[in-house]
Amino acid sequence: MTSSQNRLSYKLKHHSPEYIAGFLSSATNIILTYPINKLVFRQQVSRLNTIDAYAQLKTEGLTILYRGITLPLLQKTFSLSIMFGSNAHYLHIFQSFSKDDHWYYQPLASALAGSTEAILTPLERTQVLLQTAKYNHFMRNGYHAFMILYQHYGIVEFYRGLTLTLIRNSLSNMIFFSFRKPVKDMLPTASSGVEHSLYDFLSGGLLGAVISTFIYPVNVLKNIQQSEINGRFDRPISIFRMVYKQRGDSIKEFYIGAKWNFIRSLISWGIINSTYEYYLTAIRKTILDND
Repeated sequence: MTSSQNRLSYKLKHHSPEYIAGFLSSATNIILTYPINKLVFRQQVSRLNTIDAYAQLKTEGLTILYRGITLPLLQKTFSLSIMFGSNAHYLHIFQSFSKDDHWYYQPLASALAGSTEAILTPLERTQVLLQTAKYNHFMRNGYHAFMILYQHYGIVEFYRGLTLTLIRNSLSNMIFFSFRKPVKDMLPTASSGVEHSLYDFLSGGLLGAVISTFIYPVNVLKNIQQSEINGRFDRPISIFRMVYKQRGDSIKEFYIGAKWNFIRSLISWGIINSTYEYYLTAIRKTILDND
């Protein structure tokens, strides 16, 4: 094996585990929590209470309930893969600049990772359309929705909501990666693998739920913007003013569905954080055993 091949093999072995673990943890989470995610989405966009949103989904049936899951499987798995992998990669680059581990390296790496995730906006945009009730009989599946946007509205429609996506991704990543370890360190010292997984679940779930609630209004605005086709590309502040007026000049109205979103995020990020650490440990062990 040549020196260049050795370098490539080394980079793949030592930089790929975070990407693979992020991908697998996200896939595990999506399959388990998709119905709750759809319930929250209907509350965000249609201003339905929990009972009405549940009744709407129940009336539509199981086929419609899991309609569009292919797109979040693609979007979220690659998104989490990029989030964890690129965060570790950017952090490694910053740390190579200096022997000192400056406090701002992690927030910068996290913000860049969040911005990198935004390349998947077209998938998220199409997923939003498939989750919107008024398009149930207009768009058959992810491929059909994708082709409708491309053929009739152009590439620019895939990036509706990009600014809000960048804001959401960067903010949430900065908070998550900066506080992930300190929150776990507040828990008792784990003495077994089971306790490590439990504490990873608790710390990741609690942190993810708090972050998700904090940025909930941003996600509401993004989903509302992305649930429309061929309208004006308004600035985030203009969208906020419009929605604020529509909802009776009440900030509280931006938090419709936040209760279930908190519960969903608690479960989702608990699953993601604990399975990520499990997969990452297993992958790294496999690499070391093969060296």
